[in-house]
Amino acid sequence: MTVDHKQTCLVFAGGLGLGAYHGGVFEAFVARGWSPDWVTGASAGAITAALIAGSEPQARVDSLRSYWQARTGNQIWIGDPNRHLSAWLSSIGTRLFGNSGFFHPRLPTAGPRFTAFYDLAPTRERLRSLIDFGRLNAGEPRVAIVATDLASGDPVIFDSSTERIEMDHILASCGLIPEFAPVCIGGRWLGDGGLSLNAPFEPVLDSERPLRLIIVDPFARDGDVPDGLEAAVERKNDLMFGNQTFQRLRHALDARRLRAQLQGRGAADEILLLSYRPGPEEAGPEKTFDLSRTAMAQRWRAGHLDLQQAEEAATTRDGIQLVRRLPAPGPAAMRAMAPS
Repeated sequence: MTVDHKQTCLVFAGGLGLGAYHGGVFEAFVARGWSPDWVTGASAGAITAALIAGSEPQARVDSLRSYWQARTGNQIWIGDPNRHLSAWLSSIGTRLFGNSGFFHPRLPTAGPRFTAFYDLAPTRERLRSLIDFGRLNAGEPRVAIVATDLASGDPVIFDSSTERIEMDHILASCGLIPEFAPVCIGGRWLGDGGLSLNAPFEPVLDSERPLRLIIVDPFARDGDVPDGLEAAVERKNDLMFGNQTFQRLRHALDARRLRAQLQGRGAADEILLLSYRPGPEEAGPEKTFDLSRTAMAQRWRAGHLDLQQAEEAATTRDGIQLVRRLPAPGPAAMRAMAPS
């Protein structure tokens, strides 16, 4: 029997409703017989990391599924080939009315300080029922959650190895202003972790042990050249987050390899970067607000297939295995390709 000496770490980036992609990746991760030593996350990724660490090992996938695929909100379905229109209607509905399982519109209040457009109270209540904070802070796996200091712009990392992580730390990491409110912790107003480190792998790379590091980013840095306004706005959003992740990772790995070389250690890290690649049926730049069951199930399945087929779909660049699995054609495309 071969002993695996690598430290297995999962990093989950933010992306609101795209967080369902995390769940599918983790389901395939568990199916491989792997267990996480360390999980980190920002925004939606902080929720995923907390659900994993705060659940019994055999219940982790179910906890993720309970959150990311819950039957909440209204399902708007016009039917294929109008899935794209359905996705847009779902996103607009979420923008206007919220979603009963995640957030609801916040009523305007008098006062000098603007809070946010939406209230995360439904998320708070659901997480309270799904997360065992005693288990989360027990250290197996270790957890790091990232928020952003809205005054200084600095990332703020909450690490279960040095402090207790509570609900407010998770909600602070989700405080993407102006949609969601920041949280005051220790005298600092903290907002969404994605505003500084959307994929917080930096704490993990400080480890001196060889790593099996899987970074799950809902935004893909590479894609098609946009051919219209909707595609252009979507591509801009994907590049803003996905490119940040990849470029930071390249430089951080260079520094890690140099440090290992100076210390006389070999480089035996396994680095995998997975990104969700939406099909044309998604709501373009508003895909993160499509919280319909159809969209969440599709993203979950994409994550599962991406990790399941990672070896066949990965290309290596700068020591990073980049997974780019070509999605299977949808029903409409299959009918178009069928012989007449």
